[in-house]
Amino acid sequence: MPQAIQPKKKVLVWYATRYGSTREIADAIAGEFSQAGFLVDLVPADRDVDPLDYDAVVLGSPLYMGKWLIQARDQVSRHRAALSERPVAVFTVGYSLRDRMQDHLKSGDEALDAIRHFVTPVDAAFFPGRVDPDPMSAPDRSIILLGGVEPGDFRDFAMVREWAKSLVGKLGLG
Repeated sequence: MPQAIQPKKKVLVWYATRYGSTREIADAIAGEFSQAGFLVDLVPADRDVDPLDYDAVVLGSPLYMGKWLIQARDQVSRHRAALSERPVAVFTVGYSLRDRMQDHLKSGDEALDAIRHFVTPVDAAFFPGRVDPDPMSAPDRSIILLGGVEPGDFRDFAMVREWAKSLVGKLGLG
């Protein structure tokens, strides 16, 4: 008797972004799942989807003023029941995470308290981002200028891809 073909598992990579850096990191994560043979949807957090349509969810946001963007926080709050029924991993992107100092990683982890109120992630990652003042709004440019933020691309895509590969087992997809 021929063995039944198992349907491919589906992964939602749901992200919030303000200027595109987090979207590009989310795209790298989605690419790793796709290469591993999973069906992947890469969806901005301002678009509503049903997490129950997926076997696992990876959710990410940049840090702004010590918090995730409202779009990501709203999706977690709105879909908390569905997210509690699926394995969820989260990632945070931020300028302060570039130096990997314990204080900065701790502040990134504390930003997840608003998320952990609704869902318990199986894993959390913290990635440095990109700072490009050109597309920024005037208020955001002022904030980075006053904060002494150094423009540049601090992302480490090898770190992002390694984390994404590690999620297959953690999310129960393997």
